[in-house]
Amino acid sequence: MDYIINPVKMGGLVKKVSDGMVKIHLHGRLGVITVPESIIIGDTPIEPGHDLEFYFSYIQIVEDPYDYDDSDMTTDHEPQPCLLGGKIIEVNDTAISVAIMNEKGTINVPRRWAFTPVEMQVGQDVEFYFSCMKIIGKKDIPIESI
Repeated sequence: MDYIINPVKMGGLVKKVSDGMVKIHLHGRLGVITVPESIIIGDTPIEPGHDLEFYFSYIQIVEDPYDYDDSDMTTDHEPQPCLLGGKIIEVNDTAISVAIMNEKGTINVPRRWAFTPVEMQVGQDVEFYFSCMKIIGKKDIPIESI
């Protein structure tokens, strides 16, 4: 069965910044993404509470991955979706974790975010749309609430 994955504009709140990596909780309790600070657009120092927007899609398990190109994952323009690859690094009863290609971070989302005609397993190749992230504001809420 073939699926079409389409990027959609999403948002999330920065929970933590540590060692050049940013932990982001997706709005709607849809998961957690950890990315390097280098893919966040702008000169503003990233801190907990920043509200971000970016493109993301469902994740599709692929048997024959493409030679994905992340050269458009730059911060010199507005966020634009880019088809990326990755590998499943964890599968449990409720969620999967994916390592994004070229050390661009990790994605932790509910299993329903992954399309596959086969049983999910660690080491499988995946593809999805993703983009750099843009700061759109800051929430004035306690960090424990993010």
